[in-house]
Amino acid sequence: ISQNTGAPGGGINVNLRGVSTITGDTQPLYVIDGVIVDNSAIQSGLDLVTAATGAGSSRPQGQPTNRIADINPNDIESIEVLKGASAAAIYGSKATNGVVIITTKRGAPGRTTLNITQQVGFNTILKKIGTRKFTPETAEALVPGGAELLRQNGQLDYEELLYGREGFISETTASLSGGDQDTRFFVSGLAQNEDGIVKNTGYEKYSGRLNIEQRFGQRLRINAGAQLVRSISDRSITGNENQGATTLGFAFAFTPPFIDLRPDENGNFPDGPAGSNPLHTIELLKNREKVNRGIVSSRLTYNLYRTDRQNLDVILQGGADFYSAEHQVVSPPELQFERAKDLKGVSILGETTSLSTNLNLNLVYFYSTTSNVTFTTTAGYQYESRDWNNVLSQAQGIAGENIDLAASLQGFQTRLIQRERGFFFQEEVNIQEKYFLTGGFRADASSRIGNTDKYFFYPKAAASVRLSEFDFWTSDFFREFKLRAAFGRTGNLPQADAKFTSFQAENVSGSGGVLVPTQKGNPDIKPEITQEFEGGFDATFWQDRATLEFTYYNQDIQDLILLNSLPPSSGFTDQFINAGDMTTQGIEISLGLTPVRSRNVSWTSRLNFSKSWSEVTRLEVDPFETGGFALSLGQFQIQEGVAPTTIVGLDEQGNKTVFGDENPDFQLGFSNDITFHRFNLYFLWDWKQGGDVVNLGLFLTDLGGVSPDLDTPEGQARAAGVGGTGRYVEDGTYLKLREVSLTYNFDRSQVQRLLGNQVQSLSLGISGRNLLMFTPYSGYDPEVSQFGNVAIGRSVDVLPFPSARYFYFKVSVGF
Repeated sequence: ISQNTGAPGGGINVNLRGVSTITGDTQPLYVIDGVIVDNSAIQSGLDLVTAATGAGSSRPQGQPTNRIADINPNDIESIEVLKGASAAAIYGSKATNGVVIITTKRGAPGRTTLNITQQVGFNTILKKIGTRKFTPETAEALVPGGAELLRQNGQLDYEELLYGREGFISETTASLSGGDQDTRFFVSGLAQNEDGIVKNTGYEKYSGRLNIEQRFGQRLRINAGAQLVRSISDRSITGNENQGATTLGFAFAFTPPFIDLRPDENGNFPDGPAGSNPLHTIELLKNREKVNRGIVSSRLTYNLYRTDRQNLDVILQGGADFYSAEHQVVSPPELQFERAKDLKGVSILGETTSLSTNLNLNLVYFYSTTSNVTFTTTAGYQYESRDWNNVLSQAQGIAGENIDLAASLQGFQTRLIQRERGFFFQEEVNIQEKYFLTGGFRADASSRIGNTDKYFFYPKAAASVRLSEFDFWTSDFFREFKLRAAFGRTGNLPQADAKFTSFQAENVSGSGGVLVPTQKGNPDIKPEITQEFEGGFDATFWQDRATLEFTYYNQDIQDLILLNSLPPSSGFTDQFINAGDMTTQGIEISLGLTPVRSRNVSWTSRLNFSKSWSEVTRLEVDPFETGGFALSLGQFQIQEGVAPTTIVGLDEQGNKTVFGDENPDFQLGFSNDITFHRFNLYFLWDWKQGGDVVNLGLFLTDLGGVSPDLDTPEGQARAAGVGGTGRYVEDGTYLKLREVSLTYNFDRSQVQRLLGNQVQSLSLGISGRNLLMFTPYSGYDPEVSQFGNVAIGRSVDVLPFPSARYFYFKVSVGF
């Protein structure tokens, strides 16, 4: 799990098992209480202000929030992660990147309980990259009159002025749960408010949830749930641009620290040397997203037949996920970079609505023999629909502060209607708790495929054996040892418009007409297919105080969806086609230890290790570069026999050269949970070894003459071009103290003496996130992605919103 940006409410990237596509993303499928939820990241149209896609890359760079951020983590009861194709195959054409199954909390029979938690805290910038320490001579060499400006103003800390705010954080959660044998309920609420480290940025979220379970006799059970969410995020303007230092990072890179851009006593901001004043931009520019979302789910379970050895249930499950998102960007004409335009001032309004529904009908049959062999048979049908509508209005030449009146207006609309259906079958056999066998398949048809009536089949099979249950197993050290192997196939659907040739309405000589775009649709497009084998073992040893899990997997990804160049005579420039294969292999190791286990003291540790590597094995198009902005600035090579994460560029002689690989050598997480009487301490370290990053932030500060090491021999050589593109490809290794919490749980009798018998529990705690980072990387954070949740080309840094460290104090009371 990594963040794309440090902005409050910013997007995250989840990669469960290496690279499985080239043109798509790495995001898993999310299922919450049986509902497949939308995890889209909606672009705001900010490119009209920044022109970020205007030089070298057409990929969107707005760094939006992906919608899984709308979920209240305090409502989660459990998370099941299906990494392998065998486990995820039951979800068919949507499961190449894995599946995350989230179950929210439910009520329990017994007394009604009320829990309230209040958390307050603050955040600060995690790391500053620093700036050049100027002398009168170097200041004069950079800017005529710079020596006098340095004498008058000294050297300002623009990182402190831009990113130095201590943001206040407040989070209030409450939950009420209870019930009896027939009726159970859970109600929760959340109010969250987070200020960003940049002035006028922040994130607000308000949510409520209701879960109800009702039993009618011994045969019928109904579960229903609903969640409502409202969020507001303000993210300012950071990252790439091509309009004249419109973003904060660009302005920082081209503003010498001896030039004072602070407002005068009348509040007037001076113009900056780079074409903008970032302090003025922070005050006036608005980049806001408002989201209203509702997720409802229901599940009806009816027992058709039951004996001592047999059980047959029919399960009808469905749900809906609806949200409306409003994106508003206002770049007023008073800003310096707007005054330089013919049409001064920009207003952008994006309105998106999305409705996703799914309906499942399942039959589950259980049979147990007299010889301790059990069979679980599952068969079902699933129908899904998605209606997505985005309307983007762009206005230029704003009349004063009135954003409704403009000299130029443009409107764009994107409408997606998607339908999918599938059926599945699975058989699970448990033979005397020694042998475990699973086999099944799923068949899917989708409107995103060229032939909407064609079903694609996704089989699965798994087997495991508990060697420790056999008579020959005599080891006292290893109490449990299981070997396992699995095979499965999953799919990755093409993007929704890949099969269509779109048309755009246009006036031609005063008459209505249409324009044909440059991209040609492909009516024969198919899903990418991932076929995976995995094997490993699970062991329990050291008097059940240690567990060890080892997995090796080998993925064969077929029919990669790639963009193929077309001859000019066709009237088109390119077309998505199935034109390649790739392999991804990896190992995963998980070690759990309980070194101390007693009545008042316990210590549990867990270490998770993962490593993966990929190679393109077949390519039916010419080798090409993708990601980044230009070969001279670092891109990613797609070529047979080469890892798709390979970073290439130009050496000093202009020859294409390999400079790195964005895929890490390995990743390791180390967590500890220690309880000492009534104190509990938890901490988590994350270590990523390797994984190179294209640091274009350093490239920009070199161009602007403000890099902190520019007066050293190394900095001067880099600025002079020594090393070619490779001088900006850096090691992205890091070690982060991701989480720390210390909690004291008061004795119940002591709490009741102080606060009354109605209070059942009280705890106080302090915690922090991103407290420490050790890295050789010279940028803000090697955990960055200019292009959001893409599979290839994540590791490009263009001075994003910096990461923050967080500090919290928490009080929890239970009634």
